[in-house]
Amino acid sequence: MDYFWIDEERELRKTYSDLLNDLRRKRYSYSYIYFDNPYEIILEIIHSLIQGRTVELLDSDFSTTEIANLGIEKSELKKYESASVRLTSISDLYASIEKGKLTWKIGIYTSGTTGRPKKVYHTFNSITRNIKIGDKFRGNVWAFAYNPTHFAGLQVLLQALMNMNPMVYIFESKKDRIESLLKKYRVTNISATPTFYKMIIPVLKNPVDSVRRVTFGGERFDNTILKMIKTSFPNAKIRNIYASTEAGSLFTAEGDVFVIPEKITKFVKIQPDGELLIHASLLGQSNDFSLDNDWYHTGDIVEKVDERSFKFVSRKTEMINVGGYKINPNEVEEVIKQIDGIIDVQVTARQNRLTGNILVAKIVSAPGISKELLEKKILEHVSRTLQRWKIPRIFQFVDKVEITRTGKKVRQ
Repeated sequence: MDYFWIDEERELRKTYSDLLNDLRRKRYSYSYIYFDNPYEIILEIIHSLIQGRTVELLDSDFSTTEIANLGIEKSELKKYESASVRLTSISDLYASIEKGKLTWKIGIYTSGTTGRPKKVYHTFNSITRNIKIGDKFRGNVWAFAYNPTHFAGLQVLLQALMNMNPMVYIFESKKDRIESLLKKYRVTNISATPTFYKMIIPVLKNPVDSVRRVTFGGERFDNTILKMIKTSFPNAKIRNIYASTEAGSLFTAEGDVFVIPEKITKFVKIQPDGELLIHASLLGQSNDFSLDNDWYHTGDIVEKVDERSFKFVSRKTEMINVGGYKINPNEVEEVIKQIDGIIDVQVTARQNRLTGNILVAKIVSAPGISKELLEKKILEHVSRTLQRWKIPRIFQFVDKVEITRTGKKVRQ
């Protein structure tokens, strides 16, 4: 059976024939895609694509206040127009996509971690910049581990759709069910944030041999989980992607060193302070971009390796000021994660009257480990390894780290 979408939490299994029938049944289309069910979101996206219409994606858990802050009236959410489609076969579907993609645009909102979310419009070409289509990709089965309303989710959707691959939705799955889902459907490809991998790997009891490609995206590449990834997915090649809602997918790496493709070298530059700048020609379309002589400040601090490669260091907004010292929380987390028995760490700031901020380390530990002994080990290790102002003053043991809608760590 040629599956298209599998969501066992909702007891939903759709084939490509079902997708065709569901598209044919639609009689109208919304201007804003704002649904709870991921399949309804995806159906609406594809429906807009084959018609070449412009739509906007909204997170299903956006509150009334958040929507109002975006400048959207509540009444506009139900705005629709008649839009039936005639599809007699799967071939018709792909022919309609080829035609519709020429005029299709989709509006996506940034995460808003540095203020009000920016609305960015992408075309089919800007989303599929690094998507591969061909016979060698026909047998792939994708684990869908992103929010479908975000750029990374759109990329997985179009990569799978354009190769007629099945997608197994695991973004909201119970963690202890994920191993059985990956094995049951012989998943070959997984793309997720490092935080998501760190949430699921501890509950994988046995290696998943079917997985051939593991892709990281959305956050800084985490070398500390490479060993766990290779144990859990022994047959997988590992790929790291640099992408943003503003610019889409631009750079790839097999580790933490990104290579700038030769064809875009003149559209990328690194400031003396390490901030990565991207030329406006590589961006999506938005009225919210603030450009500096046609250059967009990404807010990403990178370390230049050579003229065409760099390592990601941190977000400018992630840096924490403690008594006048600028501290990268990623650096502190990397040191703490070197200790056996620690699954994940989240370093955040807490306001302090004397130093402005102090560091708080939230620790996710492996089961059965004494938290008292582990905290003692952490203090001994960071005291030997880090400068004193980089040492967290508070340690909290938690069941999981806080994550955003996009599956990244919450920093504030």
